[in-house]
Amino acid sequence: MGAELSETRVRDNVLVWTLGGDRIESSYGANCTAVIGSEAVLLVDSLIAPAHARLVESALAEVTSLPVRFVVLTHHHTDHALGAAWFGRRGATVVAHRACQEAMAAEHPALIRSRRRIPGLAELFSDAKPCLPSLDFEEGVLTLGLGDCEARVLHPGPGHTAGDAVVHLEEESVTICGDLVCARYHVNYEDAAIENLEKGLEVLRALATRSYVPGHGAAGGPELLDDQLRYHRAVADARTSDPARMRSRLRSRFSGYLLEEVIGS
Repeated sequence: MGAELSETRVRDNVLVWTLGGDRIESSYGANCTAVIGSEAVLLVDSLIAPAHARLVESALAEVTSLPVRFVVLTHHHTDHALGAAWFGRRGATVVAHRACQEAMAAEHPALIRSRRRIPGLAELFSDAKPCLPSLDFEEGVLTLGLGDCEARVLHPGPGHTAGDAVVHLEEESVTICGDLVCARYHVNYEDAAIENLEKGLEVLRALATRSYVPGHGAAGGPELLDDQLRYHRAVADARTSDPARMRSRLRSRFSGYLLEEVIGS
């Protein structure tokens, strides 16, 4: 396949991998985050296909021999969720909000079939399988232990999707945001609760961590939340009945942002 992951070490035990870019062949540039404890590993999001999950598995083997105990999905979109089956078949517990689980069951089988019919994508999705999370939650905080560190999984409410989840690493002062935050990527609003997006950012801000890992793009500090808020408000201001005009305004305002194909959402 020729794809190569790039790695960013956010903390000694928190690594982020991505294939970059904004094409389906690179998981649309989604991030996969590994949290390494003294006993096991937790992954957040698992990219778009088993082939990409295997790249993560190989990269992880370079830094630890510990098993992947949990795969937490921030939402059901395939660029974040479809690779989870690879780790689930190897004994990992796949964790997701109940609404995420329901959307995966409803949408993923047909999406896999349709992508296999596209000549340029058939190989990438040849061994893709739907994955149903084996541990779901709805409200409150789900705490997952890895030995010497814990990951707190919480639902900030419907936002990017109905089944959003974020992962808070209190000791490391890191929050893994999913697509509630996208850094220099346009946002896919197709399943969004538009009226709740600012509230979701408030939940993230209240966690008061030093670092935030977005669903797409580079990790950073609280300034990522400010940038995302400006983006949402600019999109609201740019709404028009003329799609071409809206695209032009957003391209001009956010020059260099990737994933332009979702502007229409």
